Amino acid sequence: LGRKEDSTASENQLVFITGCDSGLGFSFALHAYKLGYTVVAGCLQANGAGSTELLQLCPQRLHVLQLDVTSDVSVQTAAETVQEMLAHNPHYELRALINNAGVMIFGEFEWLTEQHILKQIDVNLLGAMRTTKSFSSMLRKYKGRVIAISSHCALAALPGLAVYGATKAGLLAWCDGLRVEQAKYGVPVISFIPGSFFQHTSILAKQQEYAKEMEEAMTPVDCKFFGDYFRRYNEYLSGMPTPRKPLPLQEEKLYSMLEHALLSKYPCPHYECATPRYRYYHFLFKTSPTWLRDYLVQRFMQMPEF
Repeated sequence: LGRKEDSTASENQLVFITGCDSGLGFSFALHAYKLGYTVVAGCLQANGAGSTELLQLCPQRLHVLQLDVTSDVSVQTAAETVQEMLAHNPHYELRALINNAGVMIFGEFEWLTEQHILKQIDVNLLGAMRTTKSFSSMLRKYKGRVIAISSHCALAALPGLAVYGATKAGLLAWCDGLRVEQAKYGVPVISFIPGSFFQHTSILAKQQEYAKEMEEAMTPVDCKFFGDYFRRYNEYLSGMPTPRKPLPLQEEKLYSMLEHALLSKYPCPHYECATPRYRYYHFLFKTSPTWLRDYLVQRFMQMPEF
């Protein structure tokens, strides 16, 4: 990345991040703090392990707010709190809003309950829209930037993650439109694809609970048809590790991209962090005929067969 920083990070610059309970949000909050920003970390559980760890590691310039991005009241309360912080500290400015909060529910579309579908849409897509709308006047005033965390699933829809991928693709499309709208106000809009770190977050912590809800919602006919396949599918997912406590991600390239997105006078409209394996497969997904692409997707996923 070319580096055209306008300045170094300052404690007078405030960065608001959603979904800081674990994983990417937790890691970005820590890194923004280390850069020198004042950080406001939105956590679904204000007294949870993630928020507690953040406050212990970042005792001076980090503030935790309880935030449920699916709740208009919760989002508006958070926006008002940030507005009060800025009003009480005239030398402060809003540097960035990072829309990171996300929900991933693994399962074939036919298995998902309506609630599973709506929850992913509400958190991953509408949550980012809801939060950005509540912060829009502050972003215009301080010419802050919007950073939306998307996913490689937005670029290549994957089986078992059809709804999740749709929400992340929607997020990219929204960013493209919003970027043009906000440019004339001096508000950069950035989409950010961080790579795959779900095994280092709690995003799959409730997967078995969701699987139980799927099974309970199946008709007897569906239960008989999917039975053994459904069981093997979820046994495979249950073997994926989830961290017992929030831990910062160890990925230098990821943090380098975040720094450029936050510090650069001319940030890129789109950042993508990918392993060689991801780049190889996603290149093949784009260039292969559909029949080959679908075969490669199944190889890439390595899920149990029907």
